[in-house]
Amino acid sequence: MYNQSEITTYLKKINYQGDNSVNLHNLRQLQYCHLLRIPYENLSAMNGSPVLLDESSLYDKIISHDRGGYCFELQGLFYYLLKSLGYQVEQFAGRFMDEPGHIQMRRHRVLVMTLEGKRYVCDVGVRSESSRFPLELVEDVIQSDCVGEYYYKKDPFYGWVQMQRLKGKDWKTILGFTEEKQIDDDYVMPSFYCEKHPDSTFNKFMKISIFTDKANLNIVGNEYRVFAEGRIQERRQIQNDTEARRILAEHFHIQVPPDYKKLLLEHT
Repeated sequence: MYNQSEITTYLKKINYQGDNSVNLHNLRQLQYCHLLRIPYENLSAMNGSPVLLDESSLYDKIISHDRGGYCFELQGLFYYLLKSLGYQVEQFAGRFMDEPGHIQMRRHRVLVMTLEGKRYVCDVGVRSESSRFPLELVEDVIQSDCVGEYYYKKDPFYGWVQMQRLKGKDWKTILGFTEEKQIDDDYVMPSFYCEKHPDSTFNKFMKISIFTDKANLNIVGNEYRVFAEGRIQERRQIQNDTEARRILAEHFHIQVPPDYKKLLLEHT
């Protein structure tokens, strides 16, 4: 677990202004602040730098060196913070459901808090628009983060299935998870697949994301996008490496290591 000095630095990094009491209000603020300050990013996998999931390596990379990570890293870092603060946290493995007719492998780290007699799903590791606040794990109750609406239903195969509705859109499935408890090492193999497998897209082009209070800023490949109000509001091509590094620093709080040479796909 993180010591008090590490916790203080972590909370300063995400601009969290509350105290360290274990309650739902603070949990909501921790998730919200995390999403606005720490980005989703895959630059390590793209550049052949090992993706390490132990608590010390995650802290050093993300907190000490102004980086982000993908879900196994971000959810792992947040898990260690919450445990260090005294929250009761369980870990599960989830499947994204954004490819109709295709069952995807389990490649998402799911965190569930038990707090004040209820359970909440906390997620700081999704690249696209997702809930800015913890969602109570209960069936058929619509919940809102003031940007989108969410509810959970049960499925005999997927288990808990998260549904989402954004402005002007229909309900869609996001991910599902069953309740086999996972240990930290259970995420090493799916993370290594994302990092190294030839079929993985995580090692081929930029997948970057961060939240504002009402929007999701992201980069896919060479394109920078602003997503809000249920649609892409702005999109533009990133022209060169210098521009990419500037955008990553200004909008995503990422300090790209100088030896990372792979950022943009070659223009065709």
